[in-house]
Amino acid sequence: MKNIILSLLLFGTLLSCSNSDDNAKTIITVKTIATYNITFTNFWNEADHGPLPSSPHWSPLVGVNHSSEITFLETGSIASQGIEDIAENGVNTNFNNDVIESIANGTSEQYIEGSSLFLSNGNTIEINDLKISQDYPLLTLISMIAPSPDWMVFINGVNLRNENNEEWKTLVNLDLSVYDSGTDSGSSYSAANSDIKPHLPISSLQGIVPFNNEKVASLAITLQSIATLDN
Repeated sequence: MKNIILSLLLFGTLLSCSNSDDNAKTIITVKTIATYNITFTNFWNEADHGPLPSSPHWSPLVGVNHSSEITFLETGSIASQGIEDIAENGVNTNFNNDVIESIANGTSEQYIEGSSLFLSNGNTIEINDLKISQDYPLLTLISMIAPSPDWMVFINGVNLRNENNEEWKTLVNLDLSVYDSGTDSGSSYSAANSDIKPHLPISSLQGIVPFNNEKVASLAITLQSIATLDN
């Protein structure tokens, strides 16, 4: 009798496992990589932001695509050495090193570098065929407005995925205004270097002389294609 009961219990257990396996659903996560073109367009002009300095230009447009686990700069924060170097001199070495460290830590995917822009030679900077993996959909970009004490434009962690993280955005248009990195006290384009110790938080210069409330540049981030990553 005991053997019959044990056999029935075993059969029931196996049947239960079989039913459970039949009802189980395999979850397959498909990750994608998007290719974007980025166009930076200059609107810095004498009427809205003048008088302009001699040889007005933008430093190379640099940046990084990253996850939400890291922030490279934001309004109200203290500028890192890498951000200070860009804002004051258009030098990208330390920022590049910060990105390399972030890549090693698994929080960023790649360092991004475009060209510089001299107002006498053109009006746009383009970064084309930029591939962005789904795990690193946030885009940060910075450029110095030059010459200036420590002024820059930037975007901080713009998400190229939609709110539900279900698909890639097809077009992102952004108007840019100028920010003070808080590392130099100069108040005009050609002011002599005057470091601030300790540094002040990054702040907006919109509506503060020599700038009015008009944009100084814009960004168009345009989706080109989407590919599926191999698992």
